[in-house]
Amino acid sequence: MSDVDYALGHAEAELRRLVTQARLIDPITRRFLEAAGIAKGMRILDIGSGAGDVAFLCGELVGPTGEVVGTDLALVAVEQAELRAKNAGSDRIAFRHGDPAEMKFDEPFDAIVGRYVLQFMPDPAQSLRRIVRHLRTGGIVIFHELDWDGARSSPPSPTYDQVCGLLSSTIERAGAQVRLGARLARVFEDAGLPAPTLRLEAVIASGRRTVDVVHLVTDLVETQLPTMERLGIVTASQIEPSVLAERILSEIGKDGTLMGRSEIGAWTATPA
Repeated sequence: MSDVDYALGHAEAELRRLVTQARLIDPITRRFLEAAGIAKGMRILDIGSGAGDVAFLCGELVGPTGEVVGTDLALVAVEQAELRAKNAGSDRIAFRHGDPAEMKFDEPFDAIVGRYVLQFMPDPAQSLRRIVRHLRTGGIVIFHELDWDGARSSPPSPTYDQVCGLLSSTIERAGAQVRLGARLARVFEDAGLPAPTLRLEAVIASGRRTVDVVHLVTDLVETQLPTMERLGIVTASQIEPSVLAERILSEIGKDGTLMGRSEIGAWTATPA
């Protein structure tokens, strides 16, 4: 997968969106990481680091005696992550530009992690098979991916459901697998790994508290609208992004509930 193949792009607005998204999704990822066994003193390889949110999360879990190396195909993402690490004084977290399947490292890692990255690979099992060679014997593999079929509203919010469908179609037509989360077990096994433990969570809220769930999708519309229009999926005049969040919140009212995409974690350990 080359830099230009990443379906969501690396524009400044997209990198800002990733940081905002992390506020809602990091607690879920943290629970996956802790359940998988990420602990103090570990050496972690983060795949597809983006702006660095998962790497920083891992840094908290491994502590000052651990080490995190993040990788990304986009130089602009690596530069932003490096700046954030410098500003935070995180000298045990480093970032490298390139494809981890092709990279060489001085020593093996205790764990390989990734969030929302396998879904953008043309052959995730093949890529994963090549990446896990960086693990020590008995090392842990943890990935957090999505299944967009989980996004829904009750009672139905027509606008929210429509927007989730439009985003799913856009991302899929741009080259990603929008239901890969539900297929993680097969991906792991096809990569030659033991069958993983699976866990599913979702961001969910009702009434006035749905604003964060709303922005998970409306912020993504903002960055993906050019792609939507290029692919002929929807136009700005049809979706009216400037009032999109207000329309959804109006439909939800005081009693409606919004469920975000299914957040699916999978982890396993390589044979000792």
